[in-house]
Amino acid sequence: MKILHYFKYPRKQTTGDFFIQLHKKLGIKPKKKTLYKEAFTHSSVNLKNDKGNSLNYERLEFLGDSLLNTIIAEYLFFRFPESKEGALTKLRAKIVSRKQLNFIGKEMGLIELATLAPRHSQTGDNIHGNLVEALVGALFVDQGYQKTKAFILQYIVDPFIDIENLEAIVLSYKALLIEWGQKEKKKIYFETSSDNGLDPNVNYSCQILIEDNAIAKARALSKKKAEEKAARIATHALKIKRLPINGH
Repeated sequence: MKILHYFKYPRKQTTGDFFIQLHKKLGIKPKKKTLYKEAFTHSSVNLKNDKGNSLNYERLEFLGDSLLNTIIAEYLFFRFPESKEGALTKLRAKIVSRKQLNFIGKEMGLIELATLAPRHSQTGDNIHGNLVEALVGALFVDQGYQKTKAFILQYIVDPFIDIENLEAIVLSYKALLIEWGQKEKKKIYFETSSDNGLDPNVNYSCQILIEDNAIAKARALSKKKAEEKAARIATHALKIKRLPINGH
């Protein structure tokens, strides 16, 4: 039975070192240890439980994503009692954005606890955010809502979120530019087309016009990135100010 268990979980997660590091890094004392093994196991390892079901962090990631949204929403609701629904929604989106969670997961060093197949030793940034969400999901199942909430505030919000300057973060310059255009009653056009230039890393070009006047132009790998890059240039050129925290 011990031999089967050894092959079922990689050595890194069957040793006491995994749980020592879990406690040292994150202050977590697990009750149900297998949950945390699951939370840090990538699908590339192709582990199965006794019933033949996949054993990786994806289900816990799903749960953790919902919990993060709920707990951050509760935190912001009481933190900014005068803010309206629209402003609170924008603030929450900035805290739980993929880019932000990837940064937090990387800074927390969660990848050091993760188990991946050798061929997946080089991963994209999203794995860092995925591990944050999976960890939150595991903690909730193991220790409940209040402990999970306390963990998020202590290990995620306090060290990594600058609440006072949160409104300065722009999730989408394109959305900001469109919102500004609606407010100022300006017609904004995004002229985006494929770019067949010599640079293989540039596939699209976007030019932004306001009232038929060209304001900004940018090139990028994808249509979305080209439009976002051009919008960022345009918002800086127009000196567009962000909505105040108590705005709609």
